[in-house]
Amino acid sequence: MEQIKKFKLENLLLFFLLMLPFGNFPQLFNLGEDTGSIYLSLLVSAIFFLWLWQEKKLYIPRIFFNKALLLLIAFGIVLNITSILTGTINATDGIMVIFSYSLPKLIFIYLIIVLAERISIEQSLKLLSRFTIILFASLFISLLLYPFNPIPEFVIYDGGSRFGGFHFELVNFTYTVLVGFFIYSFYKKLTLIKLSIALIFIYFASKSNAFYPFAISIIAMLVILYLNNLRLLKIYIFSIILITPIVGFFLDYFSFLNLLSLRSVTDFTLEGSSLFVRLYPWALSMNHLVDNFLTVPIGMGMLSYSPYMFDVDNLFGGTGITKVLAEYGLFSPIIILLIYYYFLNIFNKLFLIQDKNSRNCFCVILILSLTYICLQSGFFNLTAWTLCIIIQTISIRYVNERGKKSYHS
Repeated sequence: MEQIKKFKLENLLLFFLLMLPFGNFPQLFNLGEDTGSIYLSLLVSAIFFLWLWQEKKLYIPRIFFNKALLLLIAFGIVLNITSILTGTINATDGIMVIFSYSLPKLIFIYLIIVLAERISIEQSLKLLSRFTIILFASLFISLLLYPFNPIPEFVIYDGGSRFGGFHFELVNFTYTVLVGFFIYSFYKKLTLIKLSIALIFIYFASKSNAFYPFAISIIAMLVILYLNNLRLLKIYIFSIILITPIVGFFLDYFSFLNLLSLRSVTDFTLEGSSLFVRLYPWALSMNHLVDNFLTVPIGMGMLSYSPYMFDVDNLFGGTGITKVLAEYGLFSPIIILLIYYYFLNIFNKLFLIQDKNSRNCFCVILILSLTYICLQSGFFNLTAWTLCIIIQTISIRYVNERGKKSYHS
């Protein structure tokens, strides 16, 4: 791996980071919604196979939790094959999912891990800095380019009332801009005034319902950091992981959330509430999990093709951790435990950083990524997981190489 040039290392990871900020960029040329990640994936795939040809071997991840993550994805593919062989999933659909979703995710997560584990703190920070610069530059450029193709739901949403840049979906915009703000704050110092301005801007710019969970995640994390309470952190991590399954189980009891909706609503139904539309796939996933818990799991990425799914039209592919729990069935408790200990391990190291600003910014970026993974992206979103693994690398390098000094020292 040491023979791979620094430029290649950093830019491969940068491609993964930019999959959300440029997810809808191809729509500028009418090449389809949310296809930016596909084009970037094809580019990364080509580079990956060139890398294999150059190295002539595969590298084994160094960190236990990263090995466990890869094994869990691989096990999901085994479940895919099992569901095809048993006739639970149509063979054509199942094979398509394996080669278009499950196997590429395994390869990409593997690539992210082996690259991120081998870069230095300086390379990691430079990578995050470049991501932030490109992110904010893309927002400005999107406004300049939008008049060349002013189609609906591209850059400007809902007739001009909301802004998302080249992101596909405003929840993605909210997440990446918040991450970019905290990377900026790492260098320029986080203050309450700056944070308040950033939150107000994002609130009015995107008007996304996802604003509330992200804002709550930030505030709660900063309170925990102020108290320096690891026990409270453990409870908080579990609450983030379990909140979407809980909402899915008891969706009818969460109609009060309509009061927080940033768009007009009539009632808490698919027809009357855009927020309900977002939450309904969680209910479908949890219904699938409960009704089929003791059956053979269908495997990763198969939920839309499950014969037990009664409302595929409103599933939207499933969202967040609820989809993965439904797909892994009786093995879903392992998913919950792995995510919990994966993130707790990183937080434990981040809490050793003595520089308050560095510790705060990295912890908030990590909790935002966990929130996004559980709420929106599905378990294996590449941008969020790239950020998590880079923060993991920084935490390990910091503890092992720099003791407990400030990054800025």
